[in-house]
Amino acid sequence: MMGTTKKTDVENDVRIAWQYQENGTFALLWRDVAVLSGYARAYHVDGRVIDTRTAVLKKQEMTHEERGQVLTFAAENGLCLTQRLAFADGGTPVVSCALSQQNGQAVETNRLLPLIAEGLGDKAPRIWKSIWSKMLLVPYDNTMWLRYEAQPLRAGRKSYDMTVLFQEESREGLLIGAADGSVWKNAILCSGTDAKSLWVQSGIADEGTHDSLPHGSVVGSVVESAHFYVLYGADYRRILEAYGDLQAAQKAHLAWEGGVPFGFNSWAGLAFRLNADNFEKTGQFLREVLRPAGYENQGRTYMNLDAGWSAIPEDRLVSLVQKLHEGGQKAGIYDSPFAFFGKDEDIENEIPGAPGHRFSEILLRDFDNNPLARVDGAIPLDVTHPVWRQQMEWKLSRFVQWNFDYVKLDFLSHGGMEGCHYDRNVRTGRQAIQAGYQFIAAYLAQERIGRPFFISLSIAPLFPCGFGHARRFSCDAFGTNEDVEYVLNAQTYAWWQSGRLYALNDPDHICLLKGVFTDRDSLEGEARARYTSAVIAGTVMMLSDDFERPMARARAEQFASNREVNAIAAAQVSFCPVESAGASASAAFSAVVDGKQCVALFHWKNGDETVRVACERAGIRQGVCYKELWSGAQMQDEDGVLSWRAHGCDAVLLKEI
Repeated sequence: MMGTTKKTDVENDVRIAWQYQENGTFALLWRDVAVLSGYARAYHVDGRVIDTRTAVLKKQEMTHEERGQVLTFAAENGLCLTQRLAFADGGTPVVSCALSQQNGQAVETNRLLPLIAEGLGDKAPRIWKSIWSKMLLVPYDNTMWLRYEAQPLRAGRKSYDMTVLFQEESREGLLIGAADGSVWKNAILCSGTDAKSLWVQSGIADEGTHDSLPHGSVVGSVVESAHFYVLYGADYRRILEAYGDLQAAQKAHLAWEGGVPFGFNSWAGLAFRLNADNFEKTGQFLREVLRPAGYENQGRTYMNLDAGWSAIPEDRLVSLVQKLHEGGQKAGIYDSPFAFFGKDEDIENEIPGAPGHRFSEILLRDFDNNPLARVDGAIPLDVTHPVWRQQMEWKLSRFVQWNFDYVKLDFLSHGGMEGCHYDRNVRTGRQAIQAGYQFIAAYLAQERIGRPFFISLSIAPLFPCGFGHARRFSCDAFGTNEDVEYVLNAQTYAWWQSGRLYALNDPDHICLLKGVFTDRDSLEGEARARYTSAVIAGTVMMLSDDFERPMARARAEQFASNREVNAIAAAQVSFCPVESAGASASAAFSAVVDGKQCVALFHWKNGDETVRVACERAGIRQGVCYKELWSGAQMQDEDGVLSWRAHGCDAVLLKEI
């Protein structure tokens, strides 16, 4: 049996088709040209395997209104594999598979591969044939300074939940990305047996996800993989944006009507030196000096406590929040809800907010009932345990009662680690973290507490999304040239997430002079570049310095009071990279803000260098006269090339006049 299911993307006049072949493989055709071929495979936990190339096709159905086809295969070992080759609304191809047994009994699996994708020989797109093609490696989360990388295909390379293969010069791209993250941790892996093969897998737990146990197994009469979108086109950047649009259409991000938050976060500047006095004085500096100078949005600034706030007495916390509100400011606080940072000897201590219960009760455990090992200093908590919910409700109720407006939730990946959960219906880490997220988001919902409450996710997996207003897209970033490059690496490959997966990308706190954990003051150019990197992220603007230092106050007045620059940040527009950059970052980004063409150029190396960007390559018009918003100077391209002479680490921000 053979079958072709066609779908036309009317808006773009693109003919797309799934075509099944008799040898158990299928092809995806784009304008009648195959862009990939593939097959499916599934693994039962008892060791049985079923592969569409070796199993027998028993049934082939065309779904309603040519939305795809369903292929059911049977193997001699009693397994059935159903493969769905379908189309989402708008014509985007979607692939998934489901495992069952011929006798109708339940199956159990923790590994499903709905697509093992290969090129198609001489007729394949160049992205499959060229050894210069790049694969975007998306990190599972943003802890421990993980970063995005675009690298050539090589056995063992791995990208979590999604990837895009692309040609750097032509920008031709093929994206494969999970459509949902509620059950499975997913990955796209380069095959170890074929240099031009990608394994699309539901069920991954390894060092990249910080797991010490295998991915949890799912049980049922039918167990289905995640669904995966497949997109192909002329510019991988537009494909990434289209993937984000599909995610947003399926599940809207947590809406935020309060605009871009401008304010202060205590971590880089104060860390555990934080106390009520220096926090109050910092709030006064923002309120009386920076806000009148233009560092604000909608007339507000936020003052956010990070780790270490628990040393401040409750009555003083309440009075601090009250004073901030009286001055027209908002107040933020911090928690790490899914992680236990106490010492080993503290495990038997009573849990605050849960009288009579000890931390040992809610630690996530392995198959031998031992607590999981620490990751990044903390033991994962079991977010399905009723005592976890009890103490979490106690925490959140205090934040609400104390009249805070914002919470930074940190070390969230711990909630998604594989383990033996109290709720036996929760069998995977993804199911667990989703339950934890849902509990927090529901408790802090405006409909429940009667006011907006901003939720910022930090050290969080990219998926599942929809439970926070912002997600930090990098790990801790301070104020040196290294930090500038690191934040721009995330901007280069994750710009498209702002406004799609999350209302805002969070480029982390902006250190303009010196963070507690850096060994030198940053230079003026580094400060300008670090501030600009936050402005273009689409974004959250949180300063973080020790403003008891006069030089730190002067730096903040110098850079945070530029109203034209701040207006770009407040526009909530994430700038698109002009180029990819391997494991580093693009030096040029562009966007349209309030109908005006804008360009940001960066340099983070020592020494002098000319940064050049071709207008055609950047997708900007030639002959445009720009105002450089930091200096006020005017700039224009010459023969279609914008050039800027950089002296060490620095940045320019251009807006069309």
